[in-house]
Amino acid sequence: MMASSDVDTREGTLFSDQNPSEMDALCPSPPGPTRPQRLYERIGGREGTSFCQTLIHLLKGNIGTGLLGLPLAVKNAGLVLGPISLLCMGVIAIHCMTVLVKCSHYLSIKVNRASLTYGEAMQYGMENVSWLRRHSQWGKVTVNVFLIITQLGFCCVYFVFLSDNIKQNIQYPIDLPKVGRLKDYPLFFGTAIFAFEGIGVVLPLENKMNRPQSFIPVLYLGMGIVTFLYVTLGTIGYLCFGDTIGGSITLNLPNCWTYQGVKLLYSFGIFITFALQFYVPAEILIPPVLARVSVRWERPVDMLLRTVLVLFTCALAILIPELDLVISLVGSVSSSFLALIFPPILQIITFHTEGLSPLVTIKNAAISLIGLIGFITGTYIAIEKIIERNGLKSTEAFSSFMVQ
Repeated sequence: MMASSDVDTREGTLFSDQNPSEMDALCPSPPGPTRPQRLYERIGGREGTSFCQTLIHLLKGNIGTGLLGLPLAVKNAGLVLGPISLLCMGVIAIHCMTVLVKCSHYLSIKVNRASLTYGEAMQYGMENVSWLRRHSQWGKVTVNVFLIITQLGFCCVYFVFLSDNIKQNIQYPIDLPKVGRLKDYPLFFGTAIFAFEGIGVVLPLENKMNRPQSFIPVLYLGMGIVTFLYVTLGTIGYLCFGDTIGGSITLNLPNCWTYQGVKLLYSFGIFITFALQFYVPAEILIPPVLARVSVRWERPVDMLLRTVLVLFTCALAILIPELDLVISLVGSVSSSFLALIFPPILQIITFHTEGLSPLVTIKNAAISLIGLIGFITGTYIAIEKIIERNGLKSTEAFSSFMVQ
């Protein structure tokens, strides 16, 4: 799962006008203009990414460790309610991505910019509202803060995933609950929205396309594949392992050498992808600090800050070594804002002078409300479960010590 963001190293400000993203690392753009404002086409013979290349990047940006936690999410929601909820969440996520792209198009024409990042789109959208105009910079800052939280959260999940899979009974259940417990549904929400939170990669991908006007079909096709994969794997995984399903389905694989090889290969893939997830928060947080030190100290300070950030994510993973709960917490806290809450709000403030229909406004309010409720309940339940499990482990450890 990838994200885009912005930073200005020359002025040393934390959230400004350049836009580093994981896509800059995956497919860097050559210098030169990007496209005319209204037609959204490349000019000057410059090559961008093709339809198929963009589709592959979109799939890579959405399919990650969240996919492996979906069988447990289906367990929390129920065998019938889980797949239906995943499908509904996929439809809403695709809609929010489409809204973000359309708002970016409209605003980039209005401010005469070739392309916008997620944070810039929120900033310029707020400038459309007179009483928000003075504080529009906070729109970009807020989006970037949630991008940092999300990406560092992904890094924490990677640590826990690697730990669980490296150290680590198939059954075919006869009867599984069709609807899960209401108290567990927020955990489903957090895991599902964590898996679907690829909205940060949408604008960087669209900006780098050779024919950006073809991006919406790419988005529908790619996210359709992702949604089908999520619903299928989540349902089949829960059917196969039932109540024994782990925080990642890889933890339920048999202990023969074939499956152990699969787990090791997947763990290696996650390991080498860590730097990609780390790219966004590093590029937002580190350059402003380097702008305040002499050239002689730039490299040592850069390495020190990167080391501190990696150790920080590692420490969080050690403190919360529960893969399913870490995924749900990260999804509830930050992914809900980026994927569900911000895009509908952006559409309202961007097009409020264009005469949005009451139906569209109600729809946007409903989506944002779903995201807000998921954020509150998912965060609360995830933290409660983390405290409960840690308390239980402490009690067991103390009892074991006393017995000895």
